Amino acid sequence: MTAPLPRRTQAERRDATISRLLAATVTCLVERGYAATSTAAVCAEAGVSQGALFRHFPTRQALLVATAEHVAEAEVARFRDLVDEPVTGADEVTQMLGHLRSIVFSPTHQTWRELLVAARSDAQLREAMVPARLTLQHQMLATAAELWGDRLPEAERAPLLSIVVNFLDGLAFSSLDPTSEATPGRTVERALWLLADMIVHRYTPPEEP
Repeated sequence: MTAPLPRRTQAERRDATISRLLAATVTCLVERGYAATSTAAVCAEAGVSQGALFRHFPTRQALLVATAEHVAEAEVARFRDLVDEPVTGADEVTQMLGHLRSIVFSPTHQTWRELLVAARSDAQLREAMVPARLTLQHQMLATAAELWGDRLPEAERAPLLSIVVNFLDGLAFSSLDPTSEATPGRTVERALWLLADMIVHRYTPPEEP
């Protein structure tokens, strides 16, 4: 006879409900877009009542911001799994940028694009997103410092990060890289290598004679 499964604690049930709501919000933002991601749509996707949603998130905006924070944390963790040690040569840096591109182009990251575009004309959302954006920036800077702190001057980490992220976000927004085999894809691959080569040449100390 199979033993009954242990009952989940209230905290475990709470965490499971929140996880379902966050995952459902990501799905709705990707498939429906910002305007159609209502609390009713999220609840239907998650199989959760609206009463349960509002127990954890008092407003739709709170849910959306929490989703952005959740996605940011997961994406930084994914990047760390893919790039777990410093890279130096242009080819290695190109590969690292490719990993970052795969994250930026992922459906999950589409949630950030949806929210940032919406925030352009929504002052309340724009203000509410500031902590999540700062947290993501701090996490990425901390990762860069841990991996390349001995090579990247502290004063240049944020500007360099801005160049890389804005370049990749720009590609994602303009959809210039539909497939790696198409001509735009090959152009992007070359652009990544050129960016990597410039980074390596700037931050690699010259060899001693």
